[in-house]
Amino acid sequence: MHLFFYGVLREGVGDWPFLAGLGMGSQASVQGALFAIPDAGGWYPALVLTRAGHAVNVVGSLHEAGDVDLAVIDAFEGPQYERMAVPVDGWEAGGSEAFAYVWTGDLPDGAEPIPHGDFAAWLAETGRPVFAGQ
Repeated sequence: MHLFFYGVLREGVGDWPFLAGLGMGSQASVQGALFAIPDAGGWYPALVLTRAGHAVNVVGSLHEAGDVDLAVIDAFEGPQYERMAVPVDGWEAGGSEAFAYVWTGDLPDGAEPIPHGDFAAWLAETGRPVFAGQ
């Protein structure tokens, strides 16, 4: 099983001990819309699946799930996200599906669109702090 991370769990963005069992990541993207969500603990992203023609390439890292505990990641992501299979581009095998955490509810007040689809680049551009945990 493969996992696609595009935000605070993305390789190089955060350091999370519960991801220690992941395989090495490679750059990949999925189609969707990306938003930055404000929180007292910092900013985190929300991937929203959109209709064709309204999507951008959301940049992230693709990993072999290895021996990570998916229940721990599910709990970290919380009830507003659903782990679901999405088509991934850029995989060395020529593209396939991976599991990503997709935002399923209404976006909260203060959510900001990330038109270029790269949360790490958005953090660097805006100087906003990344979510550092609960």
